[in-house]
Amino acid sequence: MLAAPHASRNLSKRNYLEQKGNKASTTPWKSIYIAGACSFVQVAQASIYMSSMWPYLRKLNPNATEEFFGYVIAFYSFGQLFSAPVFGWWSNRIDQVRVPLLVGYTSMFVGNSLYLCLQFFKPNQVGYVMMCSRLIVGSGTGNMALFRAYVSAASLKEHRSRAIACVSAGFAIGTLIGPALQLLLTPLGPDGIRILPFFYLSMYNAPALVSATLNLCGFLTIMFLFQEIYLDSKSTAENGSSDDSKPSMIAASICVLTRFIQIFSTNTLETIGSAFSMLMFSFNKEESVTANASAHLAAGIIGAILYFLFIFFDLTKLLPLRLSAILSLCAFFGLYFFTYPWPFLPNTVEISNGTDAGCDAERLNWCDDLPAVSPWIYYSLYVLVFGVAISIMNVSVITIFSKIFGSRKQGTHQGIYQMSGSIGRLVAPIVISSLYTNYGPSAPWTLEMFALSSVVSLWIVFRNEMVTKANNRPYKVLQKP
Repeated sequence: MLAAPHASRNLSKRNYLEQKGNKASTTPWKSIYIAGACSFVQVAQASIYMSSMWPYLRKLNPNATEEFFGYVIAFYSFGQLFSAPVFGWWSNRIDQVRVPLLVGYTSMFVGNSLYLCLQFFKPNQVGYVMMCSRLIVGSGTGNMALFRAYVSAASLKEHRSRAIACVSAGFAIGTLIGPALQLLLTPLGPDGIRILPFFYLSMYNAPALVSATLNLCGFLTIMFLFQEIYLDSKSTAENGSSDDSKPSMIAASICVLTRFIQIFSTNTLETIGSAFSMLMFSFNKEESVTANASAHLAAGIIGAILYFLFIFFDLTKLLPLRLSAILSLCAFFGLYFFTYPWPFLPNTVEISNGTDAGCDAERLNWCDDLPAVSPWIYYSLYVLVFGVAISIMNVSVITIFSKIFGSRKQGTHQGIYQMSGSIGRLVAPIVISSLYTNYGPSAPWTLEMFALSSVVSLWIVFRNEMVTKANNRPYKVLQKP
């Protein structure tokens, strides 16, 4: 049974456990590992769609445009934008994360079930129903910040990087592996197989079934396996061992801005990645899905290895958090710089001959003489950035952000941090799809290079602010009933 909100705030019902010797035992690693596993489930179910949504929308409604698809993608972030700070505030209010997590999983299950039913709607309705589905799923995923808030409050400061790595690993590997799961569904084909007299399961709608199953698994895990154990920051403060020094709002703001730029940049490729590969490399729908899913799989494997190294070997001792964040941002910049359609490139894109492969000169007025980028360069850098740079950023930036606020409750702070990413995910599809449709890939690529170079400059200029103080004093922990 779930604890009532008033009971969860009643200190007389909390079980306090004090550990004055080996501080490792005061960090509830089992709960943190479960939080990491649940974060993987939560993100994987949301990201498995990325490489197939655009082809599926075009299949159900051939008149759909890239610009309209940008709004479909944006609605996911629109829901998350408002729900993330609400979940954070609610969690702080009731002094627990369990109930908000369960509500989020329920919302995601409903949204994925709606996506599974898209084939039953008329072509002119499909896009709007898809928007509604992604809005509901996005609203549910607003509770993702609670995993970060939990491990930040439940871990000792010297264990913070490792604890954050557990949850960040779940988030990032879910983001990378989720789209790669599409590869397992491609044998179903675009037309699918009949599993009921009125229902076909295809490579395009099967992700919704997988996602709904993952939602159910996450719900049951939080309900029956997750134990919500925290450090007692109030007691430690009374003992003079609090690490809650006044936070640097400059450092916190730069971390929030970095999160926005990171999600904005990754969502650029999520939004137009399939369309870009179909245009730039003359891939058809199936080839585009396979190529992008394969790149995600390769990046996911590399990312998984990196995260395990962070968790079990604490790579932050070898590569400082601040430096790793800057280098990761530079790698992001390199992806857009080296895949920019520079005029000196020897080849140009192929003009479409009535298929989805190539550039449709009748619809896009910038196709003529557009320089073609090598797919080998694009996908190699794609794997490097999504496998290495993002993995490192997801540990370094959030660890710095967490340490800025110490062991105080971080539900609202983490909600704001996630909200910044939601804004990036909301704005990017609208801005990028519009720029891409009207001006080609050079315009969004230029915008990305400017944004990334700007945030790198902030990290360098305010490098002395992006540090945290160490604390080596013992903690108490508390466990909720």
